[in-house]
Amino acid sequence: MKRFFSLTMITVLVLSLLSACSSNGNESANSSESGDKITVEFWGLDTQKRIYETVVEEFEKENPEIDINYSTRTVDAHKEGLKVAASSDTLPDIWFNWGGTLGSFYPENGLTLDLTEYAEQGNWNELYLETALELTKYEGQITGVPTKLAGLGIFYRKDIFEDLGIEIPTTFEEFEAVMAELKENNVTPVSVGGKFGWHTMRFTEAVLEHYAGPELKDQLINLEESWDNQAVEQTYAKLKEWEGKGYFPTGFITADPNEAKMPFYSGDAAMLLEGPWFDTTATEDEFDLDKIGVFPFPTDQKPQRVSSFVEMLQINGNSSKEVQDAAVKFAEFATSKEVIDQNKDNYDFPVAAAGVEIPEEFPNVPTLVDALDEGAFVITDQALPQELVVKFFEAQDNVITGEFTPKEAAEFLQKSAEEVK
Repeated sequence: MKRFFSLTMITVLVLSLLSACSSNGNESANSSESGDKITVEFWGLDTQKRIYETVVEEFEKENPEIDINYSTRTVDAHKEGLKVAASSDTLPDIWFNWGGTLGSFYPENGLTLDLTEYAEQGNWNELYLETALELTKYEGQITGVPTKLAGLGIFYRKDIFEDLGIEIPTTFEEFEAVMAELKENNVTPVSVGGKFGWHTMRFTEAVLEHYAGPELKDQLINLEESWDNQAVEQTYAKLKEWEGKGYFPTGFITADPNEAKMPFYSGDAAMLLEGPWFDTTATEDEFDLDKIGVFPFPTDQKPQRVSSFVEMLQINGNSSKEVQDAAVKFAEFATSKEVIDQNKDNYDFPVAAAGVEIPEEFPNVPTLVDALDEGAFVITDQALPQELVVKFFEAQDNVITGEFTPKEAAEFLQKSAEEVK
């Protein structure tokens, strides 16, 4: 429902009654009961309630002319809801999203506000981490206000490493030697949950970075080079080799990734490939963080890039200018260093805001943040076209189960890439 202006008192009265009605995503400003407020529809995730419920309340106190109508969904329902809303022209005024091909769908289809001018006026290059801003871009335009920048790393049991006299590996060869030594001592080197594909993918993309190098790997992801090449074959051959040597748990390909932490906690496995959220996960599971350390996956490449992704708030390109301005104002408020510092207990780290000191209760996050400074690539399930992500999972899983040879997997992926193109 868009605001209409009338010369008649009757219409004015009708509008005042209707102002409390909810709007679709393309609506501009709806009057509140006072008739002066701007209403901004905001969609987020259930898991972010502790962040945004408090921030919305604080923002509305400082900006009494703006109402933030905040609603949440589960991850899958949120993704699906956005796609449905996009197809029916009912997107909210602002919504949470991820980077890569998940987020780029919306600017690609002209649905988001280009924030480049806002960024220039607001000096975002000083307010946010450079990598975070870069990962929000699509064809040169900034498509979202970054909220979080996460990089993956190998979390390891420090007590197990110390008991066995194992040093942190800094090269790919040393990493393989560590896995071999752990296996010789009856410890599963790495816990992985292969169900759904994305947990295994983390290793596939890291090994591909090792064999292909940054330039070729980026060309593969961008479908500029053939997947039917030696580096891809070497990647799959190495994964199959590790599986054959027992470096992953038996039957891991069908294991739930959410359960992969259990062998790690029990000491049956010594390593996990996870993100900065794992400090929080371990704390919530009442596991002693003093027993956990982290290091970047050693790819032998310079720069040594880590798998990463950005989270952001996107603004509806079809909302009115005053609603867009209000939405951007809220997004800048919610992601500001000042607000984060005041509400550290509610935020997930690492955040995308520059200059925020990471709380002591997240001891492994600084290491992953430092690794991002050297270099990063977009995590594969957000970098590839979503149709190809499914094929990527299928190829790696079929290699592990023996249904594909490494060569067949490379050929399968290239054929799939050609179909997507």
